[in-house]
Amino acid sequence: MLFYSSLSRKRNYYTAHVIALLTCLLIICSCEKKDDDSTSLYVTGKIINPKGDYVIIKNYSGINDTLALDKKGVFIKEYKELKPGLYTFTHPTEYQSIYLGHGDTLRLRLNTKAFDESLAFTGAAAKENNYLINLFLEIEEQNRSLLSEYQREPSDFKKMIDSINEIRVKKLNKLASANKFQDEFVKSAMKILNFNSWSRLERYASAHYGKNEILKSDVLPSNFYSYRRDLEICSTDLLNNYAYRPYITAHLSNLALYNCALKHGTGKTVDRNGLEYRKEKLNVIDSLFTDEELKGLFAGIETRNFIRSRKNAVEINQLVAKFLEISQDEELNNEITKMAATYIDLDPGNKLPDFDLYKFNKEITTLSSQVKGLSVLFYWSNKNESYALRIHRKVNDLRIKYPEINFIGVNLDDPKSNVWSETSQKFGFKKSSEFQLVDNQSISKQLALRNDNRSMVIAPELVILDPNINLFHYQIETTLLGYLSR
Repeated sequence: MLFYSSLSRKRNYYTAHVIALLTCLLIICSCEKKDDDSTSLYVTGKIINPKGDYVIIKNYSGINDTLALDKKGVFIKEYKELKPGLYTFTHPTEYQSIYLGHGDTLRLRLNTKAFDESLAFTGAAAKENNYLINLFLEIEEQNRSLLSEYQREPSDFKKMIDSINEIRVKKLNKLASANKFQDEFVKSAMKILNFNSWSRLERYASAHYGKNEILKSDVLPSNFYSYRRDLEICSTDLLNNYAYRPYITAHLSNLALYNCALKHGTGKTVDRNGLEYRKEKLNVIDSLFTDEELKGLFAGIETRNFIRSRKNAVEINQLVAKFLEISQDEELNNEITKMAATYIDLDPGNKLPDFDLYKFNKEITTLSSQVKGLSVLFYWSNKNESYALRIHRKVNDLRIKYPEINFIGVNLDDPKSNVWSETSQKFGFKKSSEFQLVDNQSISKQLALRNDNRSMVIAPELVILDPNINLFHYQIETTLLGYLSR
């Protein structure tokens, strides 16, 4: 039995050719196996309960393939002269590292209701990939259990982390020998083990001493960060390693917090959401990365996150200026600059665009006709069902407590589909307060709606009071009362 999975938005092309391709697969699989040195590979798969109609396979070094799913959730892709190594496999809201190496056909199968837990492989490099996903699940579980261990003394904590890593390395070598893992895979898997281990060490200082006493990390054993001396992080291939980005995140945060605390003489006054801390993160990125692509990538992530979280145009412009000093990527620079301008347009006191909305009966209304008093707009999509349910439960609770506030649900799904109305009816959302964007793409850009977990506080005449409020914040009721008392 073959399972297929593929990424491409060109559904019409796919439909016309899938039968021929699957036929070829059956012939290939029945033939004598190719020479071990062959780098030609078919990647196929099946997505159960898909969240979209495509998957993506990329390696950040020239391969970036969007593969269409057919009506059964099947995709297929043939690669010729493929470079063995880790690749990134993406399906809407989910991603995972997979290994593509020598062989005929790699088949994968997954259910989006348990993406990582259900991901399974057969065919070429199946043993390597099954090891990879099992290791991911093991690391996730163990990292959660380690949260209570950060209060250990430094030497004890390091010994524990080193011991865990040594056990995993021995297990990897044993399985590699028994199952004849491909050499390139073993090298990649070893990096996963190391990066995960180092992430735990980087997080230790902040977790153990706390932000206020971060300078006490000066007393850590001299070998605590010994791996930093030979650290190799300047390769885009590492972006396919699922332990790499968590390590970089922990490393940047650790260094930036310490550097800021050193300037103040204490960590007490360091605001980890503030401009100074984000600027220091950009300084650290600039010093760590010689690869301009990686430098731009991580600096861009920090800058975007700051722009999304701030409500101060001056600070946004200052951080963007700092970003432009270190980024050499003109396309990225333009993107960040435009994003900043969009968010500045959404500053408190400015007016929100009066965009068109669909009612449940498909009649068109305008936002201004729905905002008759203090209003909270909350955006949601069926692509993230758990969030959609969670935000509606929260809004229903707030509606009871604050009937003076008009809570307006705005759906971001494709208006050509029936997903919005079907989901709303299924879960009993309040129809009179639920709407859908008529022009979901252009309005999403205007409002900088990167995803669905965004809410805004709006006054009459569409005056923005808060462009990005967190309805789940523990002080949300105090915040709403403040707006009501104005």
